[in-house]
Amino acid sequence: MTTYIYSRVSSDDQNVQQQSDFLAAKHSYDFIVSEKFTGTTLDRPQFDQLIKRLKIGDTLIVREVSRLGRNAAEVLTLCEDLKARGVKLIIDNLSMDVTSPSGQLVLTLMVGVAQMERESMLERQRIGINRAKAEGKYQGRKALDPAIIEAAKQMLSAGASKAATARHFKIGQSTLYSYLKDEGL
Repeated sequence: MTTYIYSRVSSDDQNVQQQSDFLAAKHSYDFIVSEKFTGTTLDRPQFDQLIKRLKIGDTLIVREVSRLGRNAAEVLTLCEDLKARGVKLIIDNLSMDVTSPSGQLVLTLMVGVAQMERESMLERQRIGINRAKAEGKYQGRKALDPAIIEAAKQMLSAGASKAATARHFKIGQSTLYSYLKDEGL
């Protein structure tokens, strides 16, 4: 029986270590898995490996529901999978095992709130972008220099990990994955 802490932040300007330290101070654990990656998908490299590694009797601890993801259906499916596999899931800010019947009720509500927060934030962002476009102020996100993408591909082909490559070029892992996906890699 192994206890894992999973910490995740979405962008490079956020501090994943702070989240890990907070949980480590409150809970007994065997391993900490952390990453900087968007929560809009459950398809995250470190998270995927962790979920595959979990077995009956293990415990997974996260700070809040939104660290698992922001899509209600995906998070609830994940929780059902963990429960069926005999893995205990503790959401720290809820102070409960969400694989219990009462925990599942609270989790369902919290996942819905996390998804609503994400959708509200995106709606506010769209409103701001539309206003900026109408005022002629919107420039859009600048594309990465193609030379950076080429250098990143060379680094990867030389055996560097995607995480190390993203750090080296000071770009987010999700940004790197997106550009590699566009290139068919």
